[in-house]
Amino acid sequence: MSHLLDRSNLPIAYFRESDLVTAYTTAMARFRLQLTGRPGETNLAVPLEPSLLRAEFRARTWRSADGSLLQGFAGKGGFRLTVGNCLARICAASECSDAGWPVYACSDGRKRKMSVTDFVTASFDGIPYRRLSAPPSQE
Repeated sequence: MSHLLDRSNLPIAYFRESDLVTAYTTAMARFRLQLTGRPGETNLAVPLEPSLLRAEFRARTWRSADGSLLQGFAGKGGFRLTVGNCLARICAASECSDAGWPVYACSDGRKRKMSVTDFVTASFDGIPYRRLSAPPSQE
């Protein structure tokens, strides 16, 4: 999880937007308080559940241990990288395009390297991701 703090460009992206960050965090706190006071309506936001995605999306989506997602674009050779778990905390998304295997150039200005261990596991920027359509781990 340390990669979220070490490599995130969120502080740079919102450096001059303190009012926006304040408004966002205030609204999220207000929503959280409103929802906790509603009996029977807890857990309205749930983690991404692979069984809820269409098969073609499950086949092109990988998730890391911290909830970050790597989603492949059909026929385009690129990916959307979502760093962080958007349902649990703030997250950032980047579009990454093929810059010559195994390197991808991402819209956040960084170049990332991919390696594929097997059908189930891919590593992107040194972080392992597991394919959502893969059978449950036997560990």
